[in-house]
Amino acid sequence: MSWYLYRLHAHRSDFAQTMSEQEMATMMEHVEYWRGPLAEGRVLIYSPVADPEHSWGMCVVRAETEAELEELRDNDPAHLAGIGRIDWLLLPLPVVVDLPAPA
Repeated sequence: MSWYLYRLHAHRSDFAQTMSEQEMATMMEHVEYWRGPLAEGRVLIYSPVADPEHSWGMCVVRAETEAELEELRDNDPAHLAGIGRIDWLLLPLPVVVDLPAPA
């Protein structure tokens, strides 16, 4: 089992600031979609990234094969709607800690 940085690169650099109502609805479906893998323990974290140069989002996901990553991508509402390009990078030596629940 390996950990990957999974990235959604939005199709516009200012996407986070200029989403249409339909794009916002799709992104809410995208957020809901990732709750499943998070609850299954396959995702450590997911979030939009505050990059002033380009809108993108990320998650850290655990998978045995790239086929699993492809399946996650192929079922992602953002991917299906053409919101952006998805890629992933292997995290060769991750250190994962159990964080206490927030008070």
